Amino acid sequence: MPESTFHRKLVRDALVDVDLQTALTRAARAYKSARVECMQGFDFQHARAQLRAVKERCISNLPSLFERFKQEAEKVGAKVHEAKDGSEAAHIVAQIAHEHNARLIVKSKSMLTEEIRLNERLAAQGLSAVETDLGEWIVQLAGERPSHFTMPAMHKTREQVAELFSQVLGEPIPADIPTLVQVARKALRRCFVEADIGISGANIAVAESGTLVIVSNEGNARLVTTLPPVHIALIGYEKLVETLEDAISILKLLARCATGQKQTAYVSFVTGPSRTTDIEKTLTLGVHGPTEVHIVFVDNGRTAMAADSELREALYCIKCGACLNLCPVYNSVGGHAFSNTYMGGIGTVLTAYHAGLQAVEDTLDLCSGCATCTDVCPVGVDVPGMILELRRRVGEDKGLGLATRAGVSLIKHPHLLYETARLARALQRPVLRSDGTLRNLSLFSKMFLDRRWPGLARTFLRETLPVVQNETGSPRVGFFAGCLIDFVYPEIGLAISNVVTRTGAALLYPAEQSCCGAPALYLGDFATARKLAVDTIENFQQFSVDYVVTACPTCAVMLKYQFPRLLKDTEWYERAVELSCKIADFCQLASEVVPNGIFSKGAQSNEKVAYHSPCHQKRTLKTSDFSINLISAAGFSLVDMPDAEECCGFAGTYAVKQPDVSAAILSRKLDSILASEADVVVADCPGCIMQIRSGLAARGSSVNVVHSAQLLSERIG
Repeated sequence: MPESTFHRKLVRDALVDVDLQTALTRAARAYKSARVECMQGFDFQHARAQLRAVKERCISNLPSLFERFKQEAEKVGAKVHEAKDGSEAAHIVAQIAHEHNARLIVKSKSMLTEEIRLNERLAAQGLSAVETDLGEWIVQLAGERPSHFTMPAMHKTREQVAELFSQVLGEPIPADIPTLVQVARKALRRCFVEADIGISGANIAVAESGTLVIVSNEGNARLVTTLPPVHIALIGYEKLVETLEDAISILKLLARCATGQKQTAYVSFVTGPSRTTDIEKTLTLGVHGPTEVHIVFVDNGRTAMAADSELREALYCIKCGACLNLCPVYNSVGGHAFSNTYMGGIGTVLTAYHAGLQAVEDTLDLCSGCATCTDVCPVGVDVPGMILELRRRVGEDKGLGLATRAGVSLIKHPHLLYETARLARALQRPVLRSDGTLRNLSLFSKMFLDRRWPGLARTFLRETLPVVQNETGSPRVGFFAGCLIDFVYPEIGLAISNVVTRTGAALLYPAEQSCCGAPALYLGDFATARKLAVDTIENFQQFSVDYVVTACPTCAVMLKYQFPRLLKDTEWYERAVELSCKIADFCQLASEVVPNGIFSKGAQSNEKVAYHSPCHQKRTLKTSDFSINLISAAGFSLVDMPDAEECCGFAGTYAVKQPDVSAAILSRKLDSILASEADVVVADCPGCIMQIRSGLAARGSSVNVVHSAQLLSERIG
């Protein structure tokens, strides 16, 4: 899946755009603090579980929900239409507009209308549509497209907006946000009054009453849907819910996740056109509000997505944008670098159905798989899992690139991988610095950037560690090392061996073990990932073990969660499940088997230690607290580090495939580390250690970066 030159340029330009970086930094900082405040005292996990149950039920029942909605909406005077795609939707809207001799159309924010390019289609038929959401109006004036679900102009600074307004209005406008808002208010007020048609989207469609629920802060949505004589709402089928109680489940979370508010300023429930029975109890439509309400349901791939068991979950998305607000990639490149209407990982999945697989071939590789999106999603949508599935489909459709095939072939065969590593170790000596890092070779300069990558270890772990240690000990612990610990950081493996055996446990290290298969999986080669899963199961089946310990969260996630998924419907499935039940992250295992008092007494350290939470450890395994507690128990002084849970940007092959984005994410992580004034940074992931060490070395920092196993090994008395 080679990335296009055009898309690489989009990403590079975004990374060096000073205004964009300023805007993203300001927005991210404001959102983080607002989210923390609005979530205090709120049971997010419970509300999320409720909402997910609602979405699962409703998405699996869309046809009957639509029929009921149509029946109820038409009972109260609305007209319900269906459009298979953007062309049909625009034709319906244009036909209504021409029937009413409409000249001016006002719109409130709707990502669906952006998806189907409604404004462009209407303009081609001589119809003028004015965006009235402040952010949408800004990007419309600038001739751009939204860069965020809920904050369309998130990519612009106040200074840029002031310059734009000054150019459009022909008078100097100061870069003062309240002033800019008042300028927009004054300019748009006339449009609301003079418009012939108002077009909106909708956040929710309630089947039991035929009601549209529209959420907004600015008040423009209410003006758009009440002042013009005709209201047209365009909505996707996925917005259907069964009851008002279902709608409330969404409203509890939408504002909190979208903008960090407990609730938005306005929540409108629109059930048909305005009506009255004030005169002789006779129903008459069209009082102060619109006389007609048209509701256009747009498919554009949604029906097919709902039938896709692997990607259906994308329709659970409520378009809050929380995943974008906290995504380390989005906060590095913004929304336009995704080059489609919908941004971020979830946007890539949606676009694959709205516009086809070919539309996402470039953006698939922007996702680092850190799972921040799933962690903060109000519905718990597994975006990284769906991205993996799309990579598989693109790989099957287009094939893997030459470099990818070569890399995957190498890890596919354990003996070949080992022999290649031995050869590389022998050949690397001329290009090693005295500190063991590789010189910045021009051939690989794009990968190095501001990092100093380590060379291979002088002695690999498999060449040092016995297959069996303390054979009669208990419990019996198998050790899956993974590639980086075996070939680059064997000292981490030796530290784990020391901790485990000093507790009286037996340690068993299958000598023929190889890669966990994560690189193949993340590159879209599921066949190789399955082969490596089977190899790993076979390697550990020869020993009778109570646990299998890992020191790499990515390896742990592969063995614990991905192996059963990869081997489902095969003869290996039950054995994969059996192995998965034994997988333990190092600190999780140490917390269970390390006896109280084993650490040296009176060995309180004066070193200040900061803990970086690796993505898979924090969000998937959820074992970071084990590490933090053990480090404290061992006598180390932990200091707070800003954004300790944010990704470091390594993400395995991501650092190679997207070196510029990886370096930008790393730069923020290094700033956080240095701000903490820590002497030591602990990261229980060899990939994170490699990334952070390489970045600190390039900055000339003396901060040490280690695995918790190394700290604990030093302290065992």
